[in-house]
Amino acid sequence: MAARAVGSAGAQAAGNLQHLQQAFVDMRFGMFIHYNMATYSDEEWASPDLDPRLFAPTALDCAQWAATAKAAGMSWAALTTKHHDGFCLWPTRQTGYNVMNSSYPRDVVREYVDAFRAQGLKPCFYFSIWDRTQGVAQGSVTRAGIDFVKDQLTELLTWYGEIPVLVIDGWAWQMGHQAVPYQEIREHVKTLQPDCLIVDHNGQTEPWQNDLIYFEEPKGIWAPPDNTYASIQGQNIVSTGWFWHPRGSQYGSTVDSPTMSPDDLVNRHLKTLEARYCSFLLNCMPNPEGRLDPHVVATLRQVGTRWTPDTSRSSLPPQPDVLHHPVTPITATATSGTAANGIDGYLDWSGGSVQSLWESSGPLPQSITLDLGSTYSGIDALTYLPRQDTDGSGVVTTGNITGYRVLTSTDGTAFGEVATGTWGATKTLKHARFAPVSARYVRLEATGTVGGGDAILSEVDCGGIASRPVSDGSGTAHR
Repeated sequence: MAARAVGSAGAQAAGNLQHLQQAFVDMRFGMFIHYNMATYSDEEWASPDLDPRLFAPTALDCAQWAATAKAAGMSWAALTTKHHDGFCLWPTRQTGYNVMNSSYPRDVVREYVDAFRAQGLKPCFYFSIWDRTQGVAQGSVTRAGIDFVKDQLTELLTWYGEIPVLVIDGWAWQMGHQAVPYQEIREHVKTLQPDCLIVDHNGQTEPWQNDLIYFEEPKGIWAPPDNTYASIQGQNIVSTGWFWHPRGSQYGSTVDSPTMSPDDLVNRHLKTLEARYCSFLLNCMPNPEGRLDPHVVATLRQVGTRWTPDTSRSSLPPQPDVLHHPVTPITATATSGTAANGIDGYLDWSGGSVQSLWESSGPLPQSITLDLGSTYSGIDALTYLPRQDTDGSGVVTTGNITGYRVLTSTDGTAFGEVATGTWGATKTLKHARFAPVSARYVRLEATGTVGGGDAILSEVDCGGIASRPVSDGSGTAHR
């Protein structure tokens, strides 16, 4: 299984990304397949370091999964190639904790991609960066751990052909995009497969460091009625959780009773989400045999007889700029407040479960300055993610930056202004574009805020939209 890159290397032009996002939302309906060690341990998150022999399907049938997806009218799928415990469904060379040392020593990922392609469906991958067996986790991320992640992604994205979507989990909410640098992972994925769309599997509502947004329905997060972002909404067909359970004691039900009805799937979900440019990713969890339960198959077949895509839907509206080539800072300073909160890369989603904000104190202007570790040429954009938390009346906007300046420096002493302007008070991701510059230090200065008081932000990022910034090799690498 020699590694080979799929597609040509190079940057994704904005027009090509829009084309890929349009093609994705036209896929409309997919099968999420949570199948891994947790299927056999009766846990939602399997414990680390379990005996690989516990993974023991007796009738694994990826062709049954694919035929059922086809009958339901689905066009794509995403398989949990590795969940948070770290067990791998492919013969990875990076760890022995994989399927070849299980009671089923065959490449499940290969069987999955072959079966779905045989039905004309697009196979995609879910991959957890958080790995509790390997020790890639909050507070213990090392250079070796980052290389381990990249080496596993290389296998997945070079052994199995074209993968349209990579769903990454256990990253922004568990350790943050600064601990495992987003720049490095994104560039690695795009080098291997330029057309692979990246989505972080969390309840994000703005296109921050994502090609697609993921709305997680079990957390109460739906694509809003006015959504125009290319997006996914994930939900379970059975209410016992993401993985199959013999008894859903922690959920208060048995596995074979609370199946979503065909009417709910078609009318409440598919027809609603289709109009919102949101692909419905329905989790259908195989059982320990390695097959979908009969009641799941029957339900999906009914859906296929009752739903057809609405081809009259208008094209996906133009999408916001994406920071195609982010540069992950090594540290940050600020005139006041905790600067590290502004670059930690933690997902600050509207449920508030991972909320870390930079908040200034004292009169404006106030600023936060990113140290990129070395001088990069080609820096042409800064993005600002406002606070995403809510209260009883809706999204909180107090402190959102409405007036700004962007300044850059190569030495941390002499700064020059490269952009100035105003932003709306909303929670939407904000951009500042400017002519490409060389910089090691990038500063966002708040000159105005909602309410006129302290400046607040969830995340601030910089890098290149037009081209990939290039380091001069000076200073310190991210790790």
